[in-house]
Amino acid sequence: MPDSKPRSTRPQFRLVRQQGHTLVEFAFVTVIFLTVLFGITEFSRALWTWNALVHATREGARYAVVSSTTDTEIKKYVVYHDPAGSGTPVVAGLSESQVTVQYLMNDGTPAVNKLTADMVQVGINEYTFDFLVPLFGPGLTLGTPTQPFFKTTLPLEGLGAN
Repeated sequence: MPDSKPRSTRPQFRLVRQQGHTLVEFAFVTVIFLTVLFGITEFSRALWTWNALVHATREGARYAVVSSTTDTEIKKYVVYHDPAGSGTPVVAGLSESQVTVQYLMNDGTPAVNKLTADMVQVGINEYTFDFLVPLFGPGLTLGTPTQPFFKTTLPLEGLGAN
């Protein structure tokens, strides 16, 4: 049976008060979005720094292998990619005091001197990665004074290596 009342073609709206709801939702979404954005940025910076430090130890070990040089020049090469020690460090906050050069025998024990060594190990210890956004903490220290966090070991080609 058809309805005898004529239907209105106008949509029926109820007046609902939502003052401020949009602003609160926007604030929640913005906080989450910015936290994720800054997290991605900090992770990217940390990954780039990690890669640059590993590359610096590789370059320093290669430089130690192919040239007959002093430990000081090797450390300067790791930090500046220049044995003279000029320019800016390859990574901000890296200094020569954080670089270690150690000469080893084939079994991994320390050599008496570099003329009797079979391998050279270049490492970086106690590097502090500083966050740009203090939300993630003040910084992250990698390595200890005795154990390098980033290290590269290569066999010596010269210097009387066996």
